[in-house]
Amino acid sequence: MNNYFLQMIIMKKYFLIIATLYYSGQLFAQDEVAKAARVSTPVKIDGKASEWSLPLSLYDSDTKLFFGFANDDKNIYLCFQSADEISQEKIMQAGMEVTLSAKGKHKVSIDFPLRRKSGSAPIGSDLDNNQYRDRINRKDSFLLHDTMMEVNGFATRSGMIPIHDNSGINAAINWDESNKLTYEIAIPFKEFFGNYYSPDDLAKEISLDITINELKGHRKDARSHSNKSGGSGMTGRGMAGGMHHQRESGDENEQTAQPGENNLNQFQKGNLKQKFVLAESSESK
Repeated sequence: MNNYFLQMIIMKKYFLIIATLYYSGQLFAQDEVAKAARVSTPVKIDGKASEWSLPLSLYDSDTKLFFGFANDDKNIYLCFQSADEISQEKIMQAGMEVTLSAKGKHKVSIDFPLRRKSGSAPIGSDLDNNQYRDRINRKDSFLLHDTMMEVNGFATRSGMIPIHDNSGINAAINWDESNKLTYEIAIPFKEFFGNYYSPDDLAKEISLDITINELKGHRKDARSHSNKSGGSGMTGRGMAGGMHHQRESGDENEQTAQPGENNLNQFQKGNLKQKFVLAESSESK
């Protein structure tokens, strides 16, 4: 019971931040083209957001992800964050695909984490039953074992590669002291656009497409919990359109209760789309 109330307090603070940013106009609409931040030195891909301006300026309620873009003279950087436990579980167990595409021939994808095989045991299955229920141990197990990603469309890489590959295509996930997940990606220009990319290539509008797969193994538990509790959920597609289910009482922390079936929606496939452009690099000047 204590853990339940602690999670509720964390979620209330989380949505208060979202509401505050929305009303202050700091979050962009997802139908607008975002602009990457310019960084002068390479971002270390370690699953830590210390090099990013926080909170990240874009948010999507379908995937429960804050996200942002950056680039230097050689690389594109992506950062995603989530404090939502179910969204984190979906990412870790069901897998996540990140696709970038630009007009013309440029389209690449990264599958990380990889989808776990149907019927496989939860993360941390090498631990005993009491231990693997401990989220800290499960996440430590993830960090230790999930070290490969599947990539497609890059200039020199295709198939299974390490998440810290010497091509410069790098990915990392980690958690901070408040249990917030941070997911970072680095993609070299030469891997995305090809070795002979031009200033015109760097000026192209880039489309980001994120798919978080359905978390199938937990739907029955969610249905059972919904039936017992009467069900509640927090919905509303994208901060871009506002908190569609926010109470009119003025309390940004509270969300209107949804039918129990909406609890199941949290475990279904999530999708995020956003267009962005790179900050001008010294090479394009």
